[in-house]
Amino acid sequence: MLIIPAVDIKDGEVVRLWQGDFTKVMSYSPDPVSVARDWALKGAKLIHVVDLDGAQSGTLKNLNIVAAIAKAISVPVELGGGIRQKEAIEEVLGKGIARVILGTVAYENPAFFKEVVLSYGEKVTLSIDAKDGIVQSKGWSESTTLDAIELAKQMEAIGLKRLIYTDISRDGTLMGPNIERIRNFVESIEIEVYASGGIASLEDVKALKLLEPEGLSGIIIGKALYEGKIDFEEATRLG
Repeated sequence: MLIIPAVDIKDGEVVRLWQGDFTKVMSYSPDPVSVARDWALKGAKLIHVVDLDGAQSGTLKNLNIVAAIAKAISVPVELGGGIRQKEAIEEVLGKGIARVILGTVAYENPAFFKEVVLSYGEKVTLSIDAKDGIVQSKGWSESTTLDAIELAKQMEAIGLKRLIYTDISRDGTLMGPNIERIRNFVESIEIEVYASGGIASLEDVKALKLLEPEGLSGIIIGKALYEGKIDFEEATRLG
């Protein structure tokens, strides 16, 4: 199971939000490139980057920083946040970023998302951000009526190979992940699932590791790493 450090960028800094609330921001570093380089040196196999300004506005805002990260390290970088047009996908991939993460556009324009999946294959990851099992959109600022599992099944049917499932109610809280909800999610589909939201301890990592046979391919950890609750290298050994 892959242990993936999160680098969320807002106003050029590495930050974490509380439950996706843009008014509750904790800054951890003014230098995202240095932070990503440190994770790579500690053995990260993938760096998860979110352009929070982009997620909120619908257009990429921190691409130059993310491109600098991709250039500075040999580890693959994935980027989400504000990627909602084919031109944006081309621009991101053209900067040496390995994967694009799409969210809102997948359910607002399913035909377009299907075209993207068919065109870019493994370079596309879907982010399903949910609260109480219901999909949230536009940088977590709006609720939809979509059931997260039903959306995942629809996307699997069109050929999607990988998705990220984030439990917004736990994200940035250090409350621990909702293991049963994640279990129910991964058991419902066949494609790769990466989980995030609330992971706060090595015990959480161990508990999620047990879901690997059910289809959990990795976990994304943010706040717990930055606040020293989890040692990345130790978590990687457990994974």
